[in-house]
Amino acid sequence: MKTILKSLAGNTLIFAIGNSVSILLTFIMVPFYTTVLSPADFGVSDILTTTTAMLVPVVSLNVFSAIFRFSLDDENHTEIFTNGLLISLIGVFFSIVLSGILTLLGINYSILVGIYLGITLLLNLFQNFTRGINRVKSFAISGIIGTLSNVLSNVFLMWVFKLGLNGYLYSLIISALITTIFLFLNNKLYIYISFQKKSWLNTKKLLRYSIPMIPNSFAWWLTNDANKLIILAFVGPSANGIFAIANKIPTMISTIFGMFSNAWQMTAVQEKDKSYTTDLYSLIFNLMFGGLLIISAVIVNLIQWFMGFYVSDKFYEAWKIVPILLMTSFFSNMSAFFGTTYLVSKKTKGLFTTTIWGTIINITLSFILVPLIGINGAAISGAIGFFIVSFLRLKQTSEWIKIQIEWKLQGILISGYLILTIIEYINFSLIFTKVIIVIIMMIFLLRYIKQIQKRERSVG
Repeated sequence: MKTILKSLAGNTLIFAIGNSVSILLTFIMVPFYTTVLSPADFGVSDILTTTTAMLVPVVSLNVFSAIFRFSLDDENHTEIFTNGLLISLIGVFFSIVLSGILTLLGINYSILVGIYLGITLLLNLFQNFTRGINRVKSFAISGIIGTLSNVLSNVFLMWVFKLGLNGYLYSLIISALITTIFLFLNNKLYIYISFQKKSWLNTKKLLRYSIPMIPNSFAWWLTNDANKLIILAFVGPSANGIFAIANKIPTMISTIFGMFSNAWQMTAVQEKDKSYTTDLYSLIFNLMFGGLLIISAVIVNLIQWFMGFYVSDKFYEAWKIVPILLMTSFFSNMSAFFGTTYLVSKKTKGLFTTTIWGTIINITLSFILVPLIGINGAAISGAIGFFIVSFLRLKQTSEWIKIQIEWKLQGILISGYLILTIIEYINFSLIFTKVIIVIIMMIFLLRYIKQIQKRERSVG
């Protein structure tokens, strides 16, 4: 078990090193965006990027997910990559053509979004294949390159040339293109291209895995981002800009979890069907989510003070939504953890059936709550939606992996977080009380770790 945990920690560290620059620079850029863009423009930019993210799995038939999973098992990488590339190139063609038609119809930003979407299809393919052939260092470096190029082009186009929202979109295209070229050349992906290897049987195998995940990806977008469209409709673009800023910190937590998730997916595939698989899943779940709750608790303690200097005055009120959005992030990450079980077992149909219930509940609640309480309603709806997905996935995946959740530990940590949130809203100056609560939460998690260590020594 220790060897497995060391390998998992090592891969996580590699992803963390590669993404640390990305996280830091993205974090630093938020004050820049809130200075050069109005809340309305920032809200529109967020809608455009999230819509693109929604379209990626649809236009590409989500083939990049199959490329990653099958590359871990299958040695015939040339056949896998070639057939995945052909599917992606067809997606690129349709995205460019469709965006051109929408531009002729007068839809703003269509051609820029279409170009960005096309490049992103290839970027996702290259990233997932790179991970699948265990080139994790190259994958991590590509994140640094993409972020640096995005930041530099942002400053150049938005600050120097004052291109505003157009400059923001140009920067996304430039950074995605540079990262795609780097991955292609650095990993010599051209050696995996052989059109003699194109195979309808292989393509069908990839699509049988990936196509059931398309509705899941679309439903996932509805659960995660449709609230922004509802805010836009009922409250307006400025409110959506506030919501987008408030979501930056929870999104960063999810990004950090994503580093672990990338490494965990590889470990989960390698260690499937072992006698200790259940114990491994249980240990990782309780440690990871106990840690996430404590990190979220610390953020809640600091959020009002932090927002006071992090963003301009017109965005300060965003702090009020952060505690709720942190819960949304927590349950989102939890459901993603359970989702790995479907990927390992290659039973991807179950992903959609669980997500759709969360989507229905989220959208229904959003339509009810957003008109009543504004953007807080969207935050609450998202948290409840992801909680439902997490619960259903835990129940469904118990057929393959019976994760032993430490309910007492997680219950205490969630209770501590909720108490901190209430204090923050009522009287955030009770600093000593909030610190004591965080310390108590940490003690309970450390106690669990010691129990695990004691159990390992007794077994050994």
